[in-house]
Amino acid sequence: MTAKQIVIRDKQVEISYLKQGDGDTTLLFLHGWCINGTYWKSQIEYFSANYTVYAIDLPGFGKSKAKRTNWTIEEYANDVTAFIKTMNLKNVVIIGHSMAGEIMLQTALTNNPGIKGIVGVDNFKVIDVEFTPEQMKQMTDFFPMLEKDFKNSAPVYADMMLFHPSTSNEIKDRVKTDFATSNSVIGYNTFMNQMQYAYGDAQRLEQLNYRLYLINSDGFPTNETGLKNHCKNSFQVETISATGHYPMIEKPTEFNLILEKVLAEIK
Repeated sequence: MTAKQIVIRDKQVEISYLKQGDGDTTLLFLHGWCINGTYWKSQIEYFSANYTVYAIDLPGFGKSKAKRTNWTIEEYANDVTAFIKTMNLKNVVIIGHSMAGEIMLQTALTNNPGIKGIVGVDNFKVIDVEFTPEQMKQMTDFFPMLEKDFKNSAPVYADMMLFHPSTSNEIKDRVKTDFATSNSVIGYNTFMNQMQYAYGDAQRLEQLNYRLYLINSDGFPTNETGLKNHCKNSFQVETISATGHYPMIEKPTEFNLILEKVLAEIK
């Protein structure tokens, strides 16, 4: 697979993307914070037999660029919407990992008739969860560290929060290297903007006109009660066990089978 580029949004955004397959349904994979579209390699290879598959680099990460200083979830959703329109994608299922769950949600709220379904990967796990004062302090203490020394603080965050005891050293090194080499300004701003946006996730889920499918690791539990309280068009959580935050690369075979099952239901 060779990455291709397309310029969108009045030539302000250049999207690098991988494409394979030629099916009636399009799978659009969106990666999480500080990584890139290559994390979907196993999914591209597996699903391209029956689907048209795209995996993009979000602007500011991987090989994609944007002429802007505003790195909000809303701007990323505008990028995704413009990509779908410019590429004339039909029957799109968006699969969004981590931070891209919010991007996926914001995009879905436009009720674009070309979008037929959405699948989150290890996200929307803490709807209606109240954090303890100690947990809040831990988070707020981390923010200035991330701003001051992103290169060293971001990998520490990965070690503390994103891996399972079974996560291989190879995967840990890959993630931490990608974190450390990300643009620190964009990395910090997207982190803070995503945190701020997430405060309104519950209310936005109430406006969602799609069934929410999630493929979540059990490393940190999903609060299904919160989802039940807010997903008016229902939800479904598929759990993949003994992985960290990156089930698509930690257990790709199992992940693909679960996603295949979910896609069959969306049809």
